[in-house]
Amino acid sequence: LATGGTLFLDEIAETPPAVQVKLLRVLETQRYCPVGSGLERTTNARVVAATHRPLGDLIAKGDFRSDFFHRLSVFTVRLPALRERPEDLRPLVECFLSQLDADIRPGGVDAGFWEALSRRPWPGNVRELRNAVDHAVVLARGDVLRPEHLPRPEVQLSGERTSSTLADAVSNWVEQQLAEGCVTDLHERLLAAVEPPLLQSVLASTGQNRTAAAK
Repeated sequence: LATGGTLFLDEIAETPPAVQVKLLRVLETQRYCPVGSGLERTTNARVVAATHRPLGDLIAKGDFRSDFFHRLSVFTVRLPALRERPEDLRPLVECFLSQLDADIRPGGVDAGFWEALSRRPWPGNVRELRNAVDHAVVLARGDVLRPEHLPRPEVQLSGERTSSTLADAVSNWVEQQLAEGCVTDLHERLLAAVEPPLLQSVLASTGQNRTAAAK
């Protein structure tokens, strides 16, 4: 079907080794044999592959074939993370809002809303941004979008994301709970606070691939 066009292979890092071998052969010879057929066919399809994972690290661990990588990487395009291109925040949000029905579209966007967007790290990139905008639109109910309409993670990390930073954030959260008189069910409430952003970020980083996210 892709002959004469482009074959897009998304999340190429998740390709099983056996399939990597088959794809390598197709890339090298432009020949393939359909399942259930004994006759080879040829294709001139252009192959474009995408991944959010560093293939070099996977090659070092033996999870990705180096020959397949070198055959794929004829021309590499790197898409910077959203946090590296804050100038894209406004046009992206304006695009999302323009796609909404008129009856639910907000009345405008407050300056503080833009400032709040620029302060966030956006680990889930554009998908996370779109979800945040949708969340804000629901809370705004047709009114102007303001910072308080954005979803707020229960545990916020600042600076470099290290184990020590996470430990400090948890300690601060526990101290705050104890200061407010919450001395029971700390474990359950901590899980309820950290699991949603954990799951959302992992799902976003795997392109909503539930199997990859579960692993």
